[in-house]
Amino acid sequence: MQHLFSIGEVSKMKDITIKALRYYHKMGILIPKNIDETTGYRYYSIDQFIHIDIIKSCRELNTSIVELQDIFKNCDTNELLAFLQFKKYEAEEKIKKMQDVIETIDNLNMKVETSKEILNNDEISIQFLEQRSVVVAPCKEVGSLQELLYYSDLEKSIQDKGGKMSLERGILYNVKAKSYVVPMYVFSSLQGNSTLEAEHNIKILPKGKYLTIAYNKENEEERRNKIIKYVKENKLNVKSFIEVELYNDFFNTESYSCQIQIFIENNEAVNC
Repeated sequence: MQHLFSIGEVSKMKDITIKALRYYHKMGILIPKNIDETTGYRYYSIDQFIHIDIIKSCRELNTSIVELQDIFKNCDTNELLAFLQFKKYEAEEKIKKMQDVIETIDNLNMKVETSKEILNNDEISIQFLEQRSVVVAPCKEVGSLQELLYYSDLEKSIQDKGGKMSLERGILYNVKAKSYVVPMYVFSSLQGNSTLEAEHNIKILPKGKYLTIAYNKENEEERRNKIIKYVKENKLNVKSFIEVELYNDFFNTESYSCQIQIFIENNEAVNC
């Protein structure tokens, strides 16, 4: 005679609540092997344990009760395997999305810490930066948060091509005659493994030495004058420069902070 297990025993052995077992019985998904006519107690056979494993796995994958009813109504192994394969694909897609979320959180934390470190340096410094590929969009004016409109256009352009904008963003300026500064592009690097085919809106920021200084709303004029003085005293030929956004306080919308980066390899600036 086949050994049967009470609903209480099954609950403990398979880590499933008695309430759930009763519910699956009610919905016709897991019918007990035997029901005592006198007491109404439910009993299950050991070969039903695999069914419980399948049900639990499916529920972890957000399988609906209706879907489970179809599976256990048809009792078709090939149909079950095809269904589980589809659920596996859905789970993998969710994992990718969660990995993107985790990456965004990590990048955000790193960007804030880096920004704070940069802002703690009051002086002009020369830094070696690696080559950076950035996506650009035309920018005609800055100030009074006008650049946010151009960032929005840039982000849409990147998303339309399957990429994702990172927190590494800023503005590329050209320097005309008599130190007349003109904004040319807003730019952003891409997050994670996002890649875009080489097009007219991809620009390369070369690796090498950059003259840098950080500023915020309160000391912007003083810091700008400081680096202008340095450029003049050292007779540097500046044709363009980069202004990279810093993120040290997301909730203070009244202020802002940036780092100016001027490419000075061979005493020349990169021409944007």
